[in-house]
Amino acid sequence: MACGRAVLAAILGSALAACNTSGSPSPPPVTSWTDAPAVAISPAAKSPSPSATPQPTPKPTAKPTPVPVPPKPTGVKFDSQVRVSDDEQVAEITQTVTWRAPRSEGVEIRVYGVTKCIAEPANPAPDTHGPCLVVHTPLPASVRTLLATAAASDGVASWTWTEDTGCKPGLSYDRDGPEYYAVVLAAYNASNHSIFAIAEPGRWWRPAPGDMVC
Repeated sequence: MACGRAVLAAILGSALAACNTSGSPSPPPVTSWTDAPAVAISPAAKSPSPSATPQPTPKPTAKPTPVPVPPKPTGVKFDSQVRVSDDEQVAEITQTVTWRAPRSEGVEIRVYGVTKCIAEPANPAPDTHGPCLVVHTPLPASVRTLLATAAASDGVASWTWTEDTGCKPGLSYDRDGPEYYAVVLAAYNASNHSIFAIAEPGRWWRPAPGDMVC
């Protein structure tokens, strides 16, 4: 009986040994984390950072178009009217300048008296005469006195004063202001003013010996 058990144990042992040598694969060895090959992470795989929003290119600010300087007044005329009182003691004098152009809105006409007889020679010969102002003569502010202003669209500017009657040779002027020998005008706007136009050139005269002025 003991022999039979020994035989059975030998048979079971042989069977187990045969199973261990059969074709069934044995489990693969476990690889630790430190033994795993390193995997490179590309930049694209990283967490994306918020990209900057492109800003629109600012457009250059357009500069305002400058207002053109107004043209020189044309069609200019000068007139002087005298009204004497009934007793002939007082004279009312009105001087008027008219122009045909410009008549634009936003343009002002300024009328000036020229306070020097600029074109008069230093030593004119007796019995000679000529204008006090000619074209292309510089007119700085120092030789101008303002007489009147008006909108260009009016086409006319005038000024009036009174004085005692009497002999007053030359161009009449208000004795309460500076004396002037000629009258000019120019068109003004926000940019600048035009060339001056002569409304009244005035006149100088060197009398001959014995001539009566009045």
